[in-house]
Amino acid sequence: MLKRIVSLLFVFTLSVGINNDLPVASAKPTQAFSNVDLDKLKTAADFKLYTPSCLVENYKLEIKEPYPFVSSPSVSKVRLHFFDESGQTYLFGIVEHKAIGYKVNRVVTNVDVRNRSSTTRTIIEDFKFNEHGEKMNINGIEGRFEPWANHIPGGYLRWVQNDTFIEMDSGELTKEEMIALAKSMR
Repeated sequence: MLKRIVSLLFVFTLSVGINNDLPVASAKPTQAFSNVDLDKLKTAADFKLYTPSCLVENYKLEIKEPYPFVSSPSVSKVRLHFFDESGQTYLFGIVEHKAIGYKVNRVVTNVDVRNRSSTTRTIIEDFKFNEHGEKMNINGIEGRFEPWANHIPGGYLRWVQNDTFIEMDSGELTKEEMIALAKSMR
């Protein structure tokens, strides 16, 4: 009798675990296989959205944020992921939002070790451009590049282009390839 109860409990736990994973597995960002989704996103954004113009057609684009993409409300932040033609290797990502008037939520957690407690609060503040990194010239605009710490190619490249903050990240592209992409942003 006890074995039967344990077996039923195990099967029930396993099935609940499997069922709970289904919504997560089906929650995938929008795959933009044509420029239609990207064009809709450009009109929905409350800032000018820039994309690389020198891309080869074999790249696969994923609209990571906003998720799910619904073009009716105004979009204040965009994250695009670019993959190789197989769709398996992440090449680079681009984050964009307004450079002025954009609010950032910063989460601050204070830990009190003595009393074994912690408090977390969210602070809303104006976006500030991070001026760390090596200065780069992107079509006459000052940008900043920060390499990855572990000496792999790429890093972070960020700049403000006509009131739009743009940050590109890559672990596959070299600094020079990232700068070439940045210069092609239209």
